[in-house]
Amino acid sequence: MKTNFQDEKYIKRMLDLQNIETIPGLHQKNSHESFVSRVCSGDYYAGSENNILYPIIENNDVIVVAGAFFGDEGKGKTVDAVAEHHDVKLIARVNSGENAGHTVYYNGKKYIFHLAPSGIFSGKINAIGPNCVMDIVSFMDNEIKPLAEDKISYSNLFVGNVNLVFPHHKIIDALGQANSSTLKGMSPIHSSKVRKKGLRLDDLCASYNHQAKLLETDMKIYNALMKYHQTDEGLLIERFTEQNKVNKVIPDHVMNFLKAKDKVTYTLDLYNDYFHSKTFPKRENVNWLIEKTLEHGNKVLLEGPQSYFLSNMVSTHWRSSTSADTTAAGVMAAAEYNLTKYKTAVINVHKTPASSRIGLGANPAGYVSQDIFSKNGICTLEQLAGICEDYEKIEEQFFASVGKNGILNPTTYYDKEGNTYPISVAMAIASAKQFNEHGATTLKPRITGMFDCVAHSKVNKVQGPYLTISALDRGDFSNKVGLVIAYAVSNMGNEKLISNGRQYNHGDLIMPGNPIPNENVLHSCVPVIKVMDGWKDTPLGKRSFAKGEKLPNNVNKFLSEIESRTGAEIISIGNSPERYGLIYLN
Repeated sequence: MKTNFQDEKYIKRMLDLQNIETIPGLHQKNSHESFVSRVCSGDYYAGSENNILYPIIENNDVIVVAGAFFGDEGKGKTVDAVAEHHDVKLIARVNSGENAGHTVYYNGKKYIFHLAPSGIFSGKINAIGPNCVMDIVSFMDNEIKPLAEDKISYSNLFVGNVNLVFPHHKIIDALGQANSSTLKGMSPIHSSKVRKKGLRLDDLCASYNHQAKLLETDMKIYNALMKYHQTDEGLLIERFTEQNKVNKVIPDHVMNFLKAKDKVTYTLDLYNDYFHSKTFPKRENVNWLIEKTLEHGNKVLLEGPQSYFLSNMVSTHWRSSTSADTTAAGVMAAAEYNLTKYKTAVINVHKTPASSRIGLGANPAGYVSQDIFSKNGICTLEQLAGICEDYEKIEEQFFASVGKNGILNPTTYYDKEGNTYPISVAMAIASAKQFNEHGATTLKPRITGMFDCVAHSKVNKVQGPYLTISALDRGDFSNKVGLVIAYAVSNMGNEKLISNGRQYNHGDLIMPGNPIPNENVLHSCVPVIKVMDGWKDTPLGKRSFAKGEKLPNNVNKFLSEIESRTGAEIISIGNSPERYGLIYLN
């Protein structure tokens, strides 16, 4: 596949920062190089759930498992581990929608959930709260049907009075009136929710005329936008049919909605059939269920969707955020329990090496700009077949290209066919393919990068110190690994870079503990990288460690750097994609 794969602005920023030497704003004259080369050391020993995780659960009433970066961090294993504690009686997903995806392995098979909590296999009560938004058709076909086909009971799953996502929400999303990275109708449904239009699940128990009146009112925006874009259903059917040939992101019931002459009747008949079927999960007032569980002295696990930096309430990435408050605080608020009465612990989940973000927006820890795949028409990993195949060689060149000041020198990678790629682009492609990095919801390749100490320092301050790092066994493939220990600002033009009243100048560094500026500044930042030895010679993958056994030295050094630079308390690391692939740390 012949593509351009250039990232001119990103490369220009790195070239303009090659000579940076000092850190502005420090009281003492420390050199940038010494900041990069500073060594943190500490030893970690294998522990157990009983002495690491369980005291956190036992000292709190509510445990929130929250994403600490941009989602897709691998929260499922920690959710399962917490869910298995005897005193945890309820696992709930209380906000956001099917744009979030959780991958869980059970009995050797992979399941992808979007609304059902990934604690569904625990046997405990699971619930979907009323602040979630649900497309009933997608929910039943993609999440409930696979369980039924595999004869896995979901009688422990309860659904609250969720807001309903209809086909017209997804079409509005596709028309480009929202941040449409997932095409799941998130911005349009949240718009309906805020305007108090549309339907909730209980409305499907009301009369047909009541339902029709509400749906007709909510669809007025859809009808207006069709006129505004000077398009019709026929043109959209052609466009979506072509789009689905590459990656099926427009489901059948949305295509059939476009074909239907009476769209209100089609939609209501379809949704009522699914809702009133025998296979739809049981209903319950979920927030009341949470309240009663806590009143009886039992514990509740809240499963966070997406992550801190994708929250609509976090101003730094607001324009590229999701439409719900997906911070730990947002999850707690959506659960509606007494925050002054019940103690809450948050377990943050991050992923490294090769953390990732999907969707547009700023990500200084990424190997490349977030639009590198989309502007080249790449919608699936399969489209990258045959490109940048030699991961080991690419990784070696990438880390060898990082200068003593931590700034990447954008060298050129030559593949076997003589094609050339900027080394950062080659690393992004090879890493995504090596670790099968794609969105569980969208299937789009993720832009990979390195553990971000700047971002996690912020999360640590807001959501507490407990941290589990998934996928650390990826370092088994690496002779070198990288940490992003600062962002460097590259202001190549005359435009002022201002965030919250502060002007950022060329060469300024944003370090862990500093205020993180908004995206208008972050788009002009590149990572300051600390290169460390990997653990290829002492692999973690699927290895069991005896209690008290010391972890490999290079793993210990890597974890020490993260704790030292972010203030986090790492309680566990992931060493396989399997359900029980966690090593607890003393």
